[in-house]
Amino acid sequence: MAIRFERREKIARYLDPRANYAETAIACEFRRDPLTGRSGRVAHVLGFQLLPVDFAPLIAASRMGCPFCPERVFSVTPRFSAEVAPNEPEGRIVRGEAVLFPNLAPYDEHSAVAAISRAHYVPLQDVTTSLLRDAFEACRTYFRAVQRLPNTTYGLVFWNYLPASGGTQIHPHLQLFATDTPGNALEEELAASARYLQIEGRSYWADLLDTEERLGERMVARGTHTVWLTSFVSQSLLADTLILFPNQRTLADLPNAALNEFCDGLVQALGVLARQGVYSFNVAFYPATVDHEDFWLHARLSPRVYMTPRV
Repeated sequence: MAIRFERREKIARYLDPRANYAETAIACEFRRDPLTGRSGRVAHVLGFQLLPVDFAPLIAASRMGCPFCPERVFSVTPRFSAEVAPNEPEGRIVRGEAVLFPNLAPYDEHSAVAAISRAHYVPLQDVTTSLLRDAFEACRTYFRAVQRLPNTTYGLVFWNYLPASGGTQIHPHLQLFATDTPGNALEEELAASARYLQIEGRSYWADLLDTEERLGERMVARGTHTVWLTSFVSQSLLADTLILFPNQRTLADLPNAALNEFCDGLVQALGVLARQGVYSFNVAFYPATVDHEDFWLHARLSPRVYMTPRV
């Protein structure tokens, strides 16, 4: 196996005022992502603890005028043209409680938003498989509709939940766009995956799965269609969860059984985060195109919290 988990332990030493200035040694670790080579660190955060945050005032204030609530969503959001949504009479893609429509402030040529629920606020522990399934099915419908149009090579989906994630609306929603310019992170992974195949003659993602299963250090669960593991180099303060879809390339082409399994697993993962006191997160999908045999579709779940000093 050519997968290499590079890590270097480092020891910081200082004279600790909490121990009458006796020397204290604190371990930390430097890591490199085995695919991209980007670095990360595992370190202590002094006094860090997950304290509850009262979002009630923000939820109440944001409810008034929310464009995603059911009493407004069909009157204040844009509509798709018949070219994009020929079978949707309202000019929006509706699946269960999910409503998908053009983004009023687009990120790209083909940019949309999917309001996930009728409820303005959905706590993590109340997110259901059916809510997620309908929302992602609406996304797949959109990608299938626009993929015949120019400049729609990659179908990207993001979920920013509550302000600590960068979300600008309390009402749960997905951001998605189809683009020929996927951005730095995905471009870097695509190039690194192609380079790995050229050098090693094997798929990086298949080797990663084999290595992680053999080591057993970060494996969380393996289903029929998905693999769940913690990321060796996290992109958040707490550990990221990496979800692999073996031998799949795009969300639009993902089999229904795989989407169902992902939604069920995500509900369980969000429930665990909620029980740990995490209240915000990001989810991002990393797709390729059907001809990229070296690449697997995957998603990253990143917990987000406010750093609250201990007093």
